[in-house]
Amino acid sequence: FGYMVLQVLCAQLTIVFLSWIIERTAKFGLYTVTGIMMVIGLVMFLLPPVPGLPVYFAFGIVLSAQGNESLGWAGSVCYATGASLIVKMCAGAIQQKIIGQSLSQYVAVRQFVSVNSTMMRAMKLVVGTKGITVPKVAILMGGPDWPTYVLPGIMRLSLFPIMIGSIPIAFLIFPTCLTGALLYMASLETDTGNPVYPWVGTVATITASITAMVQFGSMIIAAYYLENAADKRKDEVDAMEIDQEVKEADDRDEHLRKCYQTATQWRAIPFWVKSILVLSLGCITASCYMVQFFPSMCFVEHTLTDSVSENLNDNPMNIFLPLGWTSIGFFCASCFLITAFSSWGKKEAKRLAEYTNALPILDKEQPEDELT
Repeated sequence: FGYMVLQVLCAQLTIVFLSWIIERTAKFGLYTVTGIMMVIGLVMFLLPPVPGLPVYFAFGIVLSAQGNESLGWAGSVCYATGASLIVKMCAGAIQQKIIGQSLSQYVAVRQFVSVNSTMMRAMKLVVGTKGITVPKVAILMGGPDWPTYVLPGIMRLSLFPIMIGSIPIAFLIFPTCLTGALLYMASLETDTGNPVYPWVGTVATITASITAMVQFGSMIIAAYYLENAADKRKDEVDAMEIDQEVKEADDRDEHLRKCYQTATQWRAIPFWVKSILVLSLGCITASCYMVQFFPSMCFVEHTLTDSVSENLNDNPMNIFLPLGWTSIGFFCASCFLITAFSSWGKKEAKRLAEYTNALPILDKEQPEDELT
């Protein structure tokens, strides 16, 4: 589900939208375009599914295109990096203080994100550190944009240390903006149709690789340090205060969760329910395989430097080819089926929980035949 929503649907539509913005702002001046891009970038950062890299990439293309004559290519890339960092910091502050802290008032939200779990408390320990440290920067740089800043707000961490730790994100933003500027330069042609800068295509590939390495490396380092904090600093993590309201909610729901696990065991569910689950799995598998192995048959090739009017006939939905729509259909069918299965399971769990002698799911160490 997450792969299809974030990496496929949102990613494709984000690129189409940003390419449309690039096309529409081509005739404006640098500072007007900067204002427009900063507002759009801020709004996009506040949307949970939207990743940050396409936003930085668009800044690199648009602001370099508008600013290269007055600032030069190097100056315009630095200008785009600075504007992107300002937008990122503003978005992070809003996500933490307004969205995150507002959501922290609700026990159900704190319970949903598992604030009492070892991993969440380890994150709180690392991210809440003052100053700039490698683990802290790795988490803020490598984590998904929206959850990474909303979670500190839910955990009610101070804003200033988070903002200080976010400054090194410029090392991710700069190569991304540079790649965008280089791709714009690669699209420039002389009167004879030859590229003005024939070397930029190769350099753009290198900078794109550097961007991917920084992003992926940050994710790996973040995972390592979170695991390390949960293990090596276990005493500090265990000493952190538990959210009592969430603990009480978890205790109340524990029996119902066990009943749900019992009711949805494979050998216990009816054949028609098994069929729903298998069909849902088949649909989501087929959907993912289509977009993963046959992307050229699912989507029209469209980049940030392409024109929506020329490449997609002014219709963003034209990005999807027939096989792409088929993949989306399988995805929607899978979501419907898994929702039906989950609803049936919750209904059965509530029915099971009504009986005082209901048998909850047993520990993994206990043989399955003892359930009968």
